[in-house]
Amino acid sequence: MRISMRWTGLLALALGLAGCVTKETYLKQVQTADQLEAQKKALAGQLSTTEQQLSSTQQQLSSLEQQRKALDENLTASKADNAKLLSSLEAKKGELNQRFADLSKENQALAQQVRDTEQAKEAEINKLKGTYDQLVGNLKDQINDGQIQITQLAGRLSVNMVDKILFNSGEANVKPEGEKVLLQVGAALKNVQEKAIRVEGHTDNVRIAESLRERFPSNWELSTARATAVVRYLQDKAGISPDHLIAAGYGEFRPVASNTTPEGRAQNRRIEIVLVPLEAIAVSTGTAK
Repeated sequence: MRISMRWTGLLALALGLAGCVTKETYLKQVQTADQLEAQKKALAGQLSTTEQQLSSTQQQLSSLEQQRKALDENLTASKADNAKLLSSLEAKKGELNQRFADLSKENQALAQQVRDTEQAKEAEINKLKGTYDQLVGNLKDQINDGQIQITQLAGRLSVNMVDKILFNSGEANVKPEGEKVLLQVGAALKNVQEKAIRVEGHTDNVRIAESLRERFPSNWELSTARATAVVRYLQDKAGISPDHLIAAGYGEFRPVASNTTPEGRAQNRRIEIVLVPLEAIAVSTGTAK
């Protein structure tokens, strides 16, 4: 067994001081000294390991502290953002509530407008019904003879007259029998203020006779001349305001029956008096807004 010089010196000194010792005692003391030295080294190693662990733990604690500070900062920022978002949401909620209130008012106003429009439309239909009844009463003989047809559908009223009741063949001057009919029509239409009165001239597709082509080169001119003659008569004789009157010639291009039979052609040669919205006058004159 190897004995360190340090312990040998100590033992020698002890022996010198205490006198002679036995070999057994000496060996036991040497063994004890070696054990203490080994324990010292082991403890030194444990201390070094513990110091390293302590250093590592301190570093971890420092890192955790930094993370905690970062989380605190993030939490503070999140709270601030949340407060801003909440404020924004409250403001938006207020805007939406105001918009809802405004839309509710608009909806109520629109509902009232719809009710007013429906009432006005119903009143207009009732007025047209009165005009229709008057026309039917005034012209019942011509209606019974099939010379005149009067129709009312919702807000539209029309008087359809075959041409022979108003004009001689190839002519655009209202004949005396036609004047009587137009006076009766005018008496019923004179009080209609909410509608424009459009007089439409229509023909069949038979070409204008050669003898008449100098005056009426085509059915366009004949239909327009007849519509204009009726408009002039309603203005001059029936007393209808001219700003409520429209003259329109459609020639042969709006037939109501086939032109292949005499009966169909007779139906197509006609004058139609139609009540239309007043806006139609603005559209026809180019003054509509």
